[in-house]
Amino acid sequence: MIAPSTRLATTRAPATPGVSRAPSIPAASRTPSDPVEVAPDPANPADPETPETKAALDARIAALIARATKPEDEALERQREEFDFVTRARAETEREVNVLRDMAMEQMKQDDELLKKWIALI
Repeated sequence: MIAPSTRLATTRAPATPGVSRAPSIPAASRTPSDPVEVAPDPANPADPETPETKAALDARIAALIARATKPEDEALERQREEFDFVTRARAETEREVNVLRDMAMEQMKQDDELLKKWIALI
């Protein structure tokens, strides 16, 4: 059994480029399906198992749990989404109305020009 203080690294790349860690099981006695047991590296600050990094991760997880959504927050978010949807629909309708108004104005201008030419013929 693997001790809780160690972790398994099966496909994880080394934390520092160009630096590899020696597995605790000799390569000759390992099979391809055996996980590689890797001990934490206290000299590497990017290692997620160092005490400083682990404490920072624990604090971040606690902060995320504290910010978990509440029913009031979910209701407010639904209200925001509904408002945004109605606002987008209204804006699209206004754009369509503006285009139709512009087309009607152009048609009236053409009708006026045609009427002027017809009157000039008389």
